[in-house]
Parts: sequence; C-alpha cells; structure tokens
Amino acid sequence: MQKFEGISFLWAIALLLLIGLFYGVRAFMGFRNVAKEAVEDYAYKKERGMLDSQLSEQGYIRVYKQLHNPRRPAYIAAAIFMILVFTWPIMAVLSVLLEQLYQLTGRNRVFEPGFLVWQFSIFFGMIFSWTGIAYFMARRYHMRAPGTLAYETEQQILEEQTGSREKVVYDNDWGLPPFMVIGGVFLGFAAIIYRIFFR
Repeated sequence: MQKFEGISFLWAIALLLLIGLFYGVRAFMGFRNVAKEAVEDYAYKKERGMLDSQLSEQGYIRVYKQLHNPRRPAYIAAAIFMILVFTWPIMAVLSVLLEQLYQLTGRNRVFEPGFLVWQFSIFFGMIFSWTGIAYFMARRYHMRAPGTLAYETEQQILEEQTGSREKVVYDNDWGLPPFMVIGGVFLGFAAIIYRIFFR
C-alpha cells in the first residue's frame, strides 16, 4: 500500500475537491433560498402596490434572482471543478510539447524528460493554465454581473415587450489575460534566441 508523506499532488487535489464541494453546496442552497424569497417578495410587493405594472410575476422573479443569487460561491465552485477536470489533459499536452522540444533539440540532455528544465516547465505550465482558468471565470463573473434594480427592471420589461434586451458593448476588450500576452512575447523571444544559437 502506498503511503503519502507530506503534501502530495493527490492530497492537494482531494483538498481542492472538498473546497469545490463546499462552495457548490453553498451555492445550491443559496439558489434555492433566493428562489423561495423571490416568490414571497413578489407577493408582498404586489399586495402593497409597490411593483411596476409592466412587469410580470415571472419577470420580477427573474430580476430578483439576478440581483440576489449567490454568484460568488457558484463561480468559485465552477472554477475549482474546471481546474480539476482540465489538470490531467493540460499535463498530457505539456508533456507531449516538451517531448517534441526534446526531440527537436537533438535529444539535448538539458530538455530531457524528468530533468530540471522539464520539471520547471511542467510546474509553471500548470500554474499558468490554472491562472488562465481562474482569469476566464473571473472575467465571466464580472461581465455577467447584474446592474442596478432599476436597470434590470427596465431591461426585463424591454425583453417582455420586444423579446430581447439591450446588447452590452465592451470597448477595447481583447479578452486576453495579461500573462498570456507576456507569455506569448516571451515565447517569441525564446524562439528567436533558439534559432540564433541552436540552428
């Protein structure tokens, strides 16, 4: 039977899975509570004449959910599960790429699998990929954030009347995380150095 001493990779994955499950359960319970509160809030405000007459019950419930759903734990759980799912495929791709680099350099011992450069590349490749997944999820979290109550109510009424909302336009948004741009520049520079000294 294999013994794990210290913090091994599998223990880290198990801990990450537990954290993801915790946030997932929190999000699930939060979504259920908000759905229940939305119906009660609609009934309360309808009885007291506090609602816009153009807004339907389903429209109000949708707006209430958009504003009060526990988005943060849901996105954290989704990011953690994406990291868990993509870790092994990303490691496989990195290993294949590093093997190709090893072959392209004429089996240079510097790039030999299992040695320091290979381990260093795998380590930082995984860090960059996890950071990329976290960036992607954080970007979606902020891009899909709801507006104010007045704005969301106005957009819901517009959707009920016309079938669509106003399209949000993002100016000067390339959608690329800064570390990817820097990494691309670094890889381009490394390719030029390689061609100069090894060809």
